[in-house]
Amino acid sequence: MIDLAENPFAVHSPDALKDVPAEQIVDLFIEEHTQLDNVKEQKHTFIWGPRGSGKSFMLRYLEPQCRFVEYNSPDDFFDSDKPFLGIYTPCKKGEIDKTELDLLNDRASQVISEHLLNLTVAEETLSTLSGQFPSSYFDHDEKVRFSRRILDLFDSGSITASREYASDRYDQDEEPFRWLEELFISEKRQISHYLQELALSSDAKYTGATSGYHDFLLPLMSNVQQLLGRSDVPVYIFIDDAFHLFEEQQEVINTWIANRDQSTLCVKISSTRDRYETFETTGRGRIEETHDYNKIDFEELYTGEDKQYSKKVRDIVEKRLEVSGVPTTDIGEFLPYREFEQERLDEIKDELEDEWLEEGKPGRQSDYTSRYAKARLFQELAAGKTEKFYSGFDEIVHISSGVVRNFLEPCQLMFNEVKREGDNVDDITHIPPRIQHKVLKQNSEDFLKEAPEKIAKTLPEEDMGYIEDLKTLVRSLGELFYHRLHDPDSREPRVFSFTIRGDIPSDSDLDRVLELGERIRYFKVKTYSTKEGGGRSDWYILNRRLAPMFKLDPTGFEGRITLTPELLEIGCNDSSEFVRRRLDIDDKQESLNTFTEEK
Repeated sequence: MIDLAENPFAVHSPDALKDVPAEQIVDLFIEEHTQLDNVKEQKHTFIWGPRGSGKSFMLRYLEPQCRFVEYNSPDDFFDSDKPFLGIYTPCKKGEIDKTELDLLNDRASQVISEHLLNLTVAEETLSTLSGQFPSSYFDHDEKVRFSRRILDLFDSGSITASREYASDRYDQDEEPFRWLEELFISEKRQISHYLQELALSSDAKYTGATSGYHDFLLPLMSNVQQLLGRSDVPVYIFIDDAFHLFEEQQEVINTWIANRDQSTLCVKISSTRDRYETFETTGRGRIEETHDYNKIDFEELYTGEDKQYSKKVRDIVEKRLEVSGVPTTDIGEFLPYREFEQERLDEIKDELEDEWLEEGKPGRQSDYTSRYAKARLFQELAAGKTEKFYSGFDEIVHISSGVVRNFLEPCQLMFNEVKREGDNVDDITHIPPRIQHKVLKQNSEDFLKEAPEKIAKTLPEEDMGYIEDLKTLVRSLGELFYHRLHDPDSREPRVFSFTIRGDIPSDSDLDRVLELGERIRYFKVKTYSTKEGGGRSDWYILNRRLAPMFKLDPTGFEGRITLTPELLEIGCNDSSEFVRRRLDIDDKQESLNTFTEEK
């Protein structure tokens, strides 16, 4: 379970959630700002979002055991409006995406991949039926008949070895669910053994069963409906972390979606958007949004409206504070700002009101204050050689960059730091700003250093050489934005993003460096309307988790800075030269362009 009594910000990996009691998942889940109703709809759905944004927790919340807790019993849930049976199917690294599949020709790889996916879903289905329903829910004779019908979906000759394996462990007539689980496990093991032999010898032969969508997966789910005695309850397959799958395996899932059998089977796929490689099917068709599936984008949902994300995080952590039993349940009080910084910021805002009047009321007063207040605070602190503390709920929300886990993990470390200083959990009323700042600064430095290392194993060998170029470019940008923020004469001090003026030369590696930066999440790439009209261009926003390292303001930004491909290439190699050249350009430039963000 998630032990909130020891730390209200405790974070578990998606794999560990299987050990969290259903009651705790239901208690901690916050439905607001998740578009949960859209996920519940009887239609295939893609759920896009970065790792740590809450996709897995939401899918776990939709499993039967949690539905039964919320509705008090299975029958109460299945009698409710729009019921479903959710089968959580994680794509664990290395279990489905077996590298040996590359040794097969395309058609053989497709057949084995689909069988492996079917078996994985089938195994999770049996695990759900046996482990998440009350032990007496299904009639025993019906379970036996169910297991025999599922066995009949396979060719009897090809399934012989797995049938014997299952029967050596369980009696089909006594424990039909466990018997079927062992059958599926044996079939998966046969595939693994075959692929291992194939790696050693091209003469290896596969003698196990195969299965497809129409001859196995769809009939399996129809039989599940029959076992439930509820033909009107669709089965939802929750494919979690689908970015782990190979492109050919994603094509198999797309083919399931293309069949549009939602009355029996709905597929809900969670993945990072950039690593779901294809929307083609195995037959070279293509699934289309709205026509074949709906989508939910956690990143658009949370970063498109900062207030919505802030409210989401507040609801989540205040529920955790309440459950943990700590004395303070208001997260604003639990994560206070550095007092003298907040007082000085309020004074600066008052001073800017007078300045706005003296300057002839340029634009709206609120915009003028927002543009310059935090910048003036940073400038004053730097001039007085006083370190800016990163602290306070709102500031940490901005630093987390739309990913809930990026908020919880540093707060978990902060809480542990307070405990190490000798405070008992029951006596912790807040986390001091100095501890907040210490953890956030270290977290920021670790992000720049360690993020590439975490994905290095998944990178093509030819991309490995771009890692150092990327880290140098990020440092170059961080130093440039620092100079802009701390320049009292800068008209747009809170710049945190850039666009590229001109085409990147075909012989340049800059494209690969920027793509790697997006994958590692150093950059968030959006689009903006060009001032000249007639199109949209890419807009690169630096991840706000990097703000403490480069002493930048994470709470917002104004405008964008324009860089040429040639200057960015310099930034990949020499930060000092990059900053010097760009600041020389700024001295000659009147102001930055404004932009229109894509809605």
